[in-house]
Amino acid sequence: MSALPRFRCVMLRRSGASDIRVIRAESEEAARAQLAAAGLEPVSVEPIGPSLFDRLGERIREGGWRLPARRPALPPFPPGLWWPTLLILATIPLTTAVGAWALAGITRWQVHQLRQEAAPALAAYRSAAAIERARPRAEAAMAGPALTSLTGRLSAVLPEGAGLAGIALDDGGVLSVEIESADPDRLRTELAKDPLLGSLSETGQAMTDGGTMRVSLKGRIR
Repeated sequence: MSALPRFRCVMLRRSGASDIRVIRAESEEAARAQLAAAGLEPVSVEPIGPSLFDRLGERIREGGWRLPARRPALPPFPPGLWWPTLLILATIPLTTAVGAWALAGITRWQVHQLRQEAAPALAAYRSAAAIERARPRAEAAMAGPALTSLTGRLSAVLPEGAGLAGIALDDGGVLSVEIESADPDRLRTELAKDPLLGSLSETGQAMTDGGTMRVSLKGRIR
């Protein structure tokens, strides 16, 4: 029994797109009836030839198609080549590992050589970078008064009975001073007479064992 004819049916959707289907029916009217039963209205129904599967089935039924003949067997592998071939196959992983190890060793040697060649340039770069980092501190130190001159300047303006207990100058130009005085008010008055020392701000006071006051001062002088 032969397969039913095939029909190419084209439907037009509301969006304007085409919907193409291939159905089997006894005739064009039967194909339209199938589509109508499915709620589809075809624009065109055209008969088309049998499919490749149909033609193949027809040839099988008619006896015109047979399985292809068996391919000739490959010639036997020469007996003398079995062991060399197996040996080559067995040494492939070892050869690959040795090659990878050698490549890694060459890479490490190249990296070492590059480091040796770049060492002088890297040392010069680090030295220049250190100089650049130290430059602002050096310029600040050169721009402002030295700690020895500040110590002498303080000693010159301290009132009678006052003494310098501590002095420090950091890289940022911030001066920290501790002065012991029996009269903190008079100390402030004397310091205010100096344009530089008068800018120091009092940060704290503490009573000493000798009955005097230790006054802490701090301020930026650069």
